[in-house]
Amino acid sequence: MRKLFWQSIAVGIVVLTALWIGLAVDFSTWTTYLALAIMVGCIAYYFVNQLTDYKNISRSSHLLSKPQDYINYLRAFQQKRNRFNTRNYLIYEICIAAAFALYGIEMYFILPLLTFVGIFLFVIFWFLICHFVFMKQYINSENMRIEEMIDNLERIKNQFE
Repeated sequence: MRKLFWQSIAVGIVVLTALWIGLAVDFSTWTTYLALAIMVGCIAYYFVNQLTDYKNISRSSHLLSKPQDYINYLRAFQQKRNRFNTRNYLIYEICIAAAFALYGIEMYFILPLLTFVGIFLFVIFWFLICHFVFMKQYINSENMRIEEMIDNLERIKNQFE
């Protein structure tokens, strides 16, 4: 619960900072404003989904149900999260990449060409690392936590049979 609180604080700060930047900084192209709007939208979308899932999994009505009912709920939740972390995350990545590309238009006119190309290559490299390394680790650790919960519930259920 404490981790979720600090994540909420961090997301709030990032969103407020992005909104402040959009209002306070005079960008030369409209694409930067669109990039900021896409970023704020993506961050808010992902965060709202995380909060909703957290609230759903910790609802007391599920916790007080029969172990088999809660096990079934956790399995369905796991499938939903896997869909979210694959299909929806890919859409999320595409939107974030589009935002960086739109912001890149502004940077193209400001930065020296070699600096711009270097930053562009770094962003592509970072996206690849996030997609192929960090996201896979995140999915595996999330699946392991849910599987551990299911295993514990099955062990408890078997003790009462």
